[in-house]
Amino acid sequence: MRRGLLLGAVISACAASPARAPAGVASVLDELHANAAAADEERYFALFAEDAVFLGTDARERWTKAAFRRYAKPHFAKGKAWTFRAVKRAVAFAPDGVTAWFDEELWTERLGPARGSGVLALRDGCWLIVQYNLSLTIPNERFPLVRSVLGSERADAPVTDALAGLGWLAGAWQTKRADGTRVEEVWSAPDGASLIGSGRSVRDGKTTFFELLRIEARPDGVFYVAQPMGGVATEFRRVPGPDDAFVFENPDHDFPKRVSYRKVPGGVQVRIEGAAGQRVEEWTYTRALLGLDRE
Repeated sequence: MRRGLLLGAVISACAASPARAPAGVASVLDELHANAAAADEERYFALFAEDAVFLGTDARERWTKAAFRRYAKPHFAKGKAWTFRAVKRAVAFAPDGVTAWFDEELWTERLGPARGSGVLALRDGCWLIVQYNLSLTIPNERFPLVRSVLGSERADAPVTDALAGLGWLAGAWQTKRADGTRVEEVWSAPDGASLIGSGRSVRDGKTTFFELLRIEARPDGVFYVAQPMGGVATEFRRVPGPDDAFVFENPDHDFPKRVSYRKVPGGVQVRIEGAAGQRVEEWTYTRALLGLDRE
């Protein structure tokens, strides 16, 4: 009974709009996105025709309605599927008025900029989606970077490695200070019980600081080793800390005595501290693409 009431509500809402009115098509698409955000599986899939096709962002994702629903079911079961919002949309109609084409620029919560396009058909007085094509939009000036990444082999950490939990630190990171200094760190993926890294600060086209870094798992603990400006290496032992952070200490070092790396949304937060009363420095890196083909 509940399913029938839901379908009836959808059909009534569609039929209330004039067949050629763009608002009628737009209301279906707006409802589609609202139902996904609310994790309302029944209402979401009631907007698709039985012979509909959904094209996802992966080339392998060409799904019938039934296959798409099987894929989506675990996401809806979590109470929140995905959040899309149209920021711009165009709708066109066939001369007979029973077919409509659309494309929409989408804001998405997790995918970044995206585009939805497809076809709706007027069936029994209701606009139903017969094709929806979801794609990610890439600025032309960034396409060479994306192509380089897609053509590269992943250097994933073996799941059995002692430092596999630090896999999120692998890659290139950078931030910019108020004085214009660009600070960057580059880390390898964990392997062989170690991560190898380097850091550099650049201002006005000159390197003002650099250091060699490594994190090692040893029989007596996990150590962070910093060698600034090619000088003497200083070791910091890992100590207990938050689940989303690696914290290292060396109480005998002048400054810093404590170094921590914390995983945060979209980046890595670094914090260095001295003894009580000494300064505390904190900054957040965002992921960077360094040394890629820019032809």
